[in-house]
Amino acid sequence: MALKVYSPDKIRNVVLLGHGHCGKTSLAEAMLFVNGATSRLGNTVDGTSILDFEPEEQKRGGSIASSVAWIEHDGHKINVIDTPGDQNFVYDALNAMRGADAAVIVVSAPDGVEVGTERLFHAAGQLGLPRVLFINKMDRDRADADACLHEIEEVLGVTPVALQLPLGAQAGFQGVISMLQKKAFVYKHDGTGAYDKVAIPASEADRVQHAAEALIDAVASTDDALLEKYLETFELSDDEVRTGLHNALKNGRIVPVLFGSATQLVGATSLLDLITWAFPSPLERARVALADGQHLEPSVDGPFAAQVVHTLVDEFSGKLSILRILRGSVPADPVVLNPHTGETERLGALFAVRGKERETVAEAVTGDLLGVAKLKGTHTGDTLAAPAAPVEIEKLEYPAPMMSYTITPKSKGDADRIKTALERLLEEDPTLTVSTDELSSALVLNGMGQAHLEMAIERMARKYKVQVETALPPVPYRETLKKGVQNVEGKHKKQTGGAGQFGVAFMNIVPLERGGGFQFVDLVKGGAIPNQYIPSVEKGIRERMKSGFLAGYPIVDIKVEVIDGKYHPVDSKDVAFQMAGSKGLRAAFEQGGTVLLEPIMEMDIVVPTEVMGDVMGDMTGRRGRVMGMDPRGKNTVIKAVVPLAEVQRYAPDLKGMTGGKGSFTMKLQGYEQVPAQAVDKIVHASPFKREDEE
Repeated sequence: MALKVYSPDKIRNVVLLGHGHCGKTSLAEAMLFVNGATSRLGNTVDGTSILDFEPEEQKRGGSIASSVAWIEHDGHKINVIDTPGDQNFVYDALNAMRGADAAVIVVSAPDGVEVGTERLFHAAGQLGLPRVLFINKMDRDRADADACLHEIEEVLGVTPVALQLPLGAQAGFQGVISMLQKKAFVYKHDGTGAYDKVAIPASEADRVQHAAEALIDAVASTDDALLEKYLETFELSDDEVRTGLHNALKNGRIVPVLFGSATQLVGATSLLDLITWAFPSPLERARVALADGQHLEPSVDGPFAAQVVHTLVDEFSGKLSILRILRGSVPADPVVLNPHTGETERLGALFAVRGKERETVAEAVTGDLLGVAKLKGTHTGDTLAAPAAPVEIEKLEYPAPMMSYTITPKSKGDADRIKTALERLLEEDPTLTVSTDELSSALVLNGMGQAHLEMAIERMARKYKVQVETALPPVPYRETLKKGVQNVEGKHKKQTGGAGQFGVAFMNIVPLERGGGFQFVDLVKGGAIPNQYIPSVEKGIRERMKSGFLAGYPIVDIKVEVIDGKYHPVDSKDVAFQMAGSKGLRAAFEQGGTVLLEPIMEMDIVVPTEVMGDVMGDMTGRRGRVMGMDPRGKNTVIKAVVPLAEVQRYAPDLKGMTGGKGSFTMKLQGYEQVPAQAVDKIVHASPFKREDEE
């Protein structure tokens, strides 16, 4: 029997965001349990979580991919998207946001605002998502509500508005006090989520009064009519506060705060209640940006449009794409267009999804999050639209990979399946990319860090039965000319009976500044080299530049001027002048010498301030240069430049130095000369064979 259909005004789409291990999955599991959607409380530690169902997630005790679960609460269908907080998998969370109409940012009370908290809070704001903060783990040691609120204001740059106050903290955490209901909720802590609603303790009266006044002030300041009444009467009715809060939240003008403990089931019901009446419906969400710069307005009656916000692949049941229905409903003829690929797809049965469980729905409704199986060429971020009204929703841009592994199959059988396995991996996770190493021609798997790549390798083995060997890719060193040479001769003469080969080119070859590339200039006069052979000289030089003369790495940053030459009316030909160019290049490097260059990365490293000195010392030990520091709340951003060879495994090293709280981004800054003492080692270790032109 198909699941009942909910109207768009009764649908709520919520994404849970936060730093790794702040308790997002535990909160989602608590919401499912207290609502009765599950019969027992799922747990990430013992592997019973409905949402962290992949074996790799159960092994590491944390999310590595987003998952969706629907809940019926107070006549509403709430689609909860649980996302990973680990920086290796953060772009899965950023994609998942496109399926939501509001975000709950989960903050660990003992840990406060962390790097991932800040990044995801601002990312949600940039998408126009209303944001609510849920301060979790109030029962843990070091939980400090006031310190958390202060950090939120200082680091996130917003004034949080408490809808609740915690009743006690750490081992004495009993529940919460509601500013809206003017009651205390004292939880039984018996594993049921049950609580008693009681009068606010007299000892809390002053604190509650101050918080209640702050709430009314904040709501009134977001609406001119409410503010005018408040200034006249110094009060607002409960209905006015609730309506004002809904509008202010919807418009991003207020950031409410709740408190709780997901593992103790404290706060889950309060959050569900808030979602149903205060969060915006899909028809109230912000306009959606299109790839052409226009915007799409949510509409029940418009032509069908949806975006794939997540993809999961099961080795048994196949591929499932999670669609956010943005406009209209699935047409009677369920053929839709993917504007990105230009291909059409046929939509089959649609499912409401709860973890890996699926339940058929009778029809797609604007605003809903639904699964559809076996789309052929559609991936995460792609749009599906009515063929007569194609629109393409703006896709997320992914950063450059932070780490790479070369992968080689362990057996011949694995070699035959590796391409299919990689294609499936990339369908699930678009932050993974596959390339071919330009130097070794090996397959390279690129990702956000070591944990990201290791999870992908594990999935390949488990889901697709493909075993691979991994290694770090060779560092892409380069070679260039040490000093310029003038009038160097490149001569090729070969006689083997019959027509021979003859070509001579005289050249000036000089080094260029870093990043100068390759310049070729024809200065030949008087037909010393016929015009048709000048491109042959250039071709020979370019081909020889693919393998340098010192360690076999590509040659860069040189300028070649061809100034003169000789030819033979019978023996001169294309291949002869290619060889003349190649030999002239070799002669120039023999006379001018070779410089070995290494790639230099520009890094932004975000670390807790208390370990800043250790991280900077480590960076110096890696031949890095610290270019500056930028305080950011309790963290510091260290700006540095460092050779790539020294940071190929930086992700796990930084994790160890910072207790998992550090993160970094890096990009290629350019190339610099390798220190003299390191050249011989690199030359000796080079995997490339140097060959003569002959």
